[in-house]
Amino acid sequence: MTRPKSYAAALAIAGGITMSIFASGTASASSHREAPAIAEDQFADNTDVYTFISPENPDNLVIVANYVPLLIPSSGPNFYKFSDNVAYDLHFDNNGDAKDDLVVRYLFKTTIQNGNTFLYNTGAIASLDDDNLNVRQTYDVILVDKASSREDVLAANVPVAPWHVGDRSFPGGSYESVALQAVASAGGAKFFAGPRDEPFFVDLHVFDLLGVGGAPTTDGVNVMSIVTEMPIAKLAFGGVRPAANAPGKQKVIGVHATASRQRTRLLHRDTAERNLGGWVQVSRLGWPLVNEVVIPLKDKDKYNRSRPQQDVANFGSYILFPELPGLLTAVLGVNCAPTPDSGRTDIVGLLSAGGSTAADLLRIDVSAGQTFANSSFPNGRWLEDDVFDIEATVLCAGDPISDGVNANDLPFTQTFPYLASPASGNPL
Repeated sequence: MTRPKSYAAALAIAGGITMSIFASGTASASSHREAPAIAEDQFADNTDVYTFISPENPDNLVIVANYVPLLIPSSGPNFYKFSDNVAYDLHFDNNGDAKDDLVVRYLFKTTIQNGNTFLYNTGAIASLDDDNLNVRQTYDVILVDKASSREDVLAANVPVAPWHVGDRSFPGGSYESVALQAVASAGGAKFFAGPRDEPFFVDLHVFDLLGVGGAPTTDGVNVMSIVTEMPIAKLAFGGVRPAANAPGKQKVIGVHATASRQRTRLLHRDTAERNLGGWVQVSRLGWPLVNEVVIPLKDKDKYNRSRPQQDVANFGSYILFPELPGLLTAVLGVNCAPTPDSGRTDIVGLLSAGGSTAADLLRIDVSAGQTFANSSFPNGRWLEDDVFDIEATVLCAGDPISDGVNANDLPFTQTFPYLASPASGNPL
């Protein structure tokens, strides 16, 4: 799909990107092992959040929430999946106060058809209910209205797309036709959960003292994706799509994703375990790369367990006085502008779109007349947006920044669930 027409406008907002100060790189995947605690808990690790107005239906909003980073396709016999013990949540603020108004929760369950084999599948897989598909997952989708504490089940026992085990398991290039059987519809909404190609593109050598241009060590990795498409009216303030002239705070929806585990885990000598108690947030993501390159090590775990409405109090100084510009200047000699004595209030402005409370939320204008063409970072985030270049350039406020990686290694699609098919574990 071609980039939205507003992509150039997004670059202008971000300061413009017209040149590269790094060598050209080829890696295209996300790391997002961004904090010490979550690096030990990959199945609850947020990797990215995207939100954009649907290119298929301008009355719908799409949210892509990815989890479980850097998945090697040939990872059997226990292939990657969603955890049965994690609540994967999408959060929506529709009145600009950086607090949850609605939450869409995904809860997963794994079943094994035949426990007497080590195989994920016992033969070629032709459908999601094929007897050869031994390990299966389903999920429930629950909508939580925070004001009323009401919970409604939007969909139940929805099948998860299987892992792309290999071309013997999905002969003749049949994987994607089977995976798309996992697309479900209910109440005007669409849902998909399963492995996809990692859509975030960046040269990961930036973590070697900001260098790039090495070997493409991260091409062809997968990620676990949750894709949701819902009517804007169901998510917006007052349950109706705001008019084009509505107050700014009511025109903008703030989105972030989290993962939570139950408070207590009991381990026994046998293989059984029990998880008890209320949910505790262990991972969080709104804008890309904030916890990775803006929050310092001492507060990374705190960030993952905090709420957006606490961001100014907890992390405001890191936004006003970011570390990266000084590093770019000191390590690479990049001409970044000195940080004013008052701090980077321009960045704070980007985090408070429409007059909303400043917070790490991915905000998007959903008022009447807004379409997919307007959904480009930082007004939402489309899959094609080169967010590393945009954010690095904003933080530098001087020389334009580029890692030399300008697109994903695989094309995105024009239809739900939009992400590219995952890499095969055994391509023939």
